[in-house]
Amino acid sequence: MIRAKKAFGVSPIEEPPPPLLEKSALGPRARAWPGEARAEGPVDVFVRKNVREALGVSWAFSREVEEGGFLFGQVHRDADQPSRWLVVVTEVIRAEHAEEAPDALVFSPESFASMRRHVEATRDGASILGWFHTHLVAGPEDRGLSVVDRDLHFSTFRRPWQVAALVCVDPARDPEGREVSFFARQGDVLVPCAVEVLA
Repeated sequence: MIRAKKAFGVSPIEEPPPPLLEKSALGPRARAWPGEARAEGPVDVFVRKNVREALGVSWAFSREVEEGGFLFGQVHRDADQPSRWLVVVTEVIRAEHAEEAPDALVFSPESFASMRRHVEATRDGASILGWFHTHLVAGPEDRGLSVVDRDLHFSTFRRPWQVAALVCVDPARDPEGREVSFFARQGDVLVPCAVEVLA
């Protein structure tokens, strides 16, 4: 019996792991994220002040439909616990061409194309850390991710360190009372992340 040799084959190339970093190298912290309990998920999130201001106060969000966008920055492994991720969010941009509704947000192919153009234009070595979107809420209920949100995260943002930020907006009081939470995968669920604001 003659066995044919494989003439051509394709095998995946492993992406190198993010570098190790000691938390102290991130510099001083301005404060813990307001209202965020210390979470014990696999990802610690550190946000620059500009990101905190944009999501937490200064950006005008719709009071009628959900909006969203993308998070950029650096990812590291914790030098003290290499199984933990340190995500440093340095920039946030709004999604273009997203389909927005009162109870849903869908990123279109054009949303991802414009995000990719942004990455190529800046060329600063930033990684796509994840995404954010708003929920319109009038009370303390429904301040978590929906099933649709979780499905979007698991199908689109597949790296274990990628995060989802949820901005809860009370249409009657915004920006007062705005709450921002970050979530990351732990197995097959999304869990809250510990968040700190960098000075």
